[in-house]
Amino acid sequence: MTLFKYRKPQGYIPPVGHQELLARYARGERYFEHASLRHAFLSGRTLSNVNLAHADLSDAYLDNAALDGVDLTSAVCINANFSKAALYQCCFSHADLRGAIWYMTRLRHVSFFAAQLDAAQFLECLQWSDDDERLGLMPHLATKRTCFVSYASSDDALAGRVARVLQRANIPHWLMPFASWFGRDSLIGDRAVADQLRRSIGMCDVFIVALSPGALESRWVQFEIDAATKLHRSVGRPQLIALIGHSVTGTAAALRDFELIDCVGEHEAAGLGRVVALMC
Repeated sequence: MTLFKYRKPQGYIPPVGHQELLARYARGERYFEHASLRHAFLSGRTLSNVNLAHADLSDAYLDNAALDGVDLTSAVCINANFSKAALYQCCFSHADLRGAIWYMTRLRHVSFFAAQLDAAQFLECLQWSDDDERLGLMPHLATKRTCFVSYASSDDALAGRVARVLQRANIPHWLMPFASWFGRDSLIGDRAVADQLRRSIGMCDVFIVALSPGALESRWVQFEIDAATKLHRSVGRPQLIALIGHSVTGTAAALRDFELIDCVGEHEAAGLGRVVALMC
């Protein structure tokens, strides 16, 4: 990992907005601690050896950007979009990455130590530099059971309650709202996305699906149920759990390897408690 060494310029004033940042970057400046970059448009930009520690990048657009040796320690990146960005030797230690978007983001030697990743989107589509780096980059996952939650967009409310229960129990989790963003059903034939999903499911200890009529109609949810089931039968993991939030029929054969948990109405609290017990 790069050791970030920057000298604070005399009389330094943090930049406000991406235009000022880019202008100063073009002049050779690299020290931008505490920069105010909310809603900044940095799509496709290249930033190398930049200090953005403690910067506010909430709702910023960094899709397709190339970030090389960028220090984002303790940066606030709530809902920031890193889709298809290439990150090399970057540091997100203690950064607030809640709701950040990681669709097909490429990572190499990136640290997420103590970062907040609650409700981050598309973590299942992160492109790691090798199969073994994930736990090295997120060391807090090494001692915890992790889960992958798949659900249709029509089940957002239930998924949100599942996420809150897992968060309170400090259980690492990835929520996958299929058929809700980027028109995901149109990507069903994308081999790279499918391979990454299989890989991500295989790295989790538990696969949870919120079962509903909407989930049964989603090709992505069906794809993930199939992928998780095949992995479970071949290597014994992940553990398979189906949350029954609605009355559904015709699923017995597809879910015979799943533990079914009733989350309908008054049974939901006990059902979610059962999920936490299985994860601990």
